[in-house]
Amino acid sequence: MADLKRQANDPSLTGLFHAIGFQITGIAIAFMANSVNYAFLLFADTSGHEVAFSVPIIATALFTIVWGDACLKSQLANIKDASAETAKTYAHADISSQPYGFLRLMNFSLAIVLAASQFSILFG
Repeated sequence: MADLKRQANDPSLTGLFHAIGFQITGIAIAFMANSVNYAFLLFADTSGHEVAFSVPIIATALFTIVWGDACLKSQLANIKDASAETAKTYAHADISSQPYGFLRLMNFSLAIVLAASQFSILFG
């Protein structure tokens, strides 16, 4: 047991874990907000209140875009800041090879598609 290697404290890994935690929190918030939007749109009488219901739809879409993009950029920054020892690991190689540009595009597209769906219900 005395020959066990001590875990090194890499600030970039701590930052990466925080960014991932923030992203999971943002996904949960966006999911709840979209669920509430759909519940109102599907079960409430929205006639005459289209403008008022447009505000939370736009706010949810903007939150999803801004929060998701910021979290993905933070993850990328922490990956680039990794120490030389961390950069040699298989985990770093796997995480740094993820298509972050594509993930940002998916986040943007998902927010737009959900907002368009909600607007089609609202004005349809």
